[in-house]
Amino acid sequence: MEEICGASETREGSRAAAWHLTPGAEHEFRDWPCTRCPWRTDADLTAFSEQDMDMLRRADGRPGAEAPVGAPVVACHLDQPGTAHAYRWCAGWLATVGEYHLAIRLALAFEILPGRAVTPRPGWPRLYAGLDALLAARAEQLGLPARG
Repeated sequence: MEEICGASETREGSRAAAWHLTPGAEHEFRDWPCTRCPWRTDADLTAFSEQDMDMLRRADGRPGAEAPVGAPVVACHLDQPGTAHAYRWCAGWLATVGEYHLAIRLALAFEILPGRAVTPRPGWPRLYAGLDALLAARAEQLGLPARG
């Protein structure tokens, strides 16, 4: 799982690619949650590190508490630097958090992302309603005590 927002450090220490708001220049995004997407309710969340969860916390937005423009934008964890589709934005994250992330709202306004990128389509796997639900499910899968 990578974060993209300006230039940021990845787990491997390499620099992540920056993206810029160029009206009409569409950014690549996954149009379907991958089989191991952490936003899927059937995902094995034990495969994700606490570092991954911290990045999701920084990228989180919700009604009335939108993620600021400088918050990370989440790229699919399967898309790695140097691959054909490096840094495609995560479909599950876009569908769950995207509308509450100000950088994504700008990307929608500038037509960098089409509206369908933040809308689950028929037949999609079930997704967690938000980060709190994802984190609670991860804690349960790890056998950690529930937070109150």
